[in-house]
Amino acid sequence: MPTAARRAGRRRGRQVASLVAWWAVLALALWLLGHAVDQPAGLAPSSASAALLVAVGEAGYLVRRWWAVRVRRAGARLP
Repeated sequence: MPTAARRAGRRRGRQVASLVAWWAVLALALWLLGHAVDQPAGLAPSSASAALLVAVGEAGYLVRRWWAVRVRRAGARLP
């Protein structure tokens, strides 16, 4: 039976793997898109842009979760 710490480690590992996969797919998509429109950028700039997009997306997700909890708590206090 896995302990809580082991389960949390697995969950974190899956989350990291998911973020890395999204980053790689976005980097490849941006690189291919640049070549498709005949304005190629290197793989490094495409990777940096993909990292920025992933970071902004994750920040937005965290803000959305935080806001939902805040609204839920405020709703519980209303008469």
